[in-house]
Formats: sequence, C-alpha cells, structure tokens
Amino acid sequence: MKELRSALTEQMKQPNGPTPELARLLKRVAAEARQNNIRPEELLVIFKQLWNSVAESLRPQNAEQHERVRQNLVTLCIQAYYAD
Repeated sequence: MKELRSALTEQMKQPNGPTPELARLLKRVAAEARQNNIRPEELLVIFKQLWNSVAESLRPQNAEQHERVRQNLVTLCIQAYYAD
C-alpha cells in the first residue's frame, strides 16, 4: 500500500494520464487481489479510499481533471483484474 500511495501521489502531479509506474503497480495489485480472492468491487473500494486520501492531502487544483484521471485509473484497475 505504501508503494501504491507513493505512485498515486506522483500521479496527482502528472494528471494527463497514468504514469508508467502506476499502471505497472495497478496491474500487480489487481493480480494479487485476484490470487487472494478479493472481489473486484472490494479492490475498487480500497483503491478509491486510497486515491481520496492522497487527494485530500494534496488538494488538486482542477477537480474535473482529477476526477477524469481517477475514472481512467479505475478502468485500468478493472481491466487489470480481469486480464489473463
């Protein structure tokens, strides 16, 4: 979680799209969740809580852009969870 929090913090500073580090990490987290029988909705709740925690500490300037990035990352999480 510490590694994911750090990657999300970096993502907040680069809101144009997922950083390569975060994309790689989300794939790993999704695979681990699947292996540990964590349901996808549980994974998303955890991810969103962590994202919101990071966002609160950084207070993003552009809320619309912040939300768009979050939605893209949620989609990436779902795709990674169901990837073979």
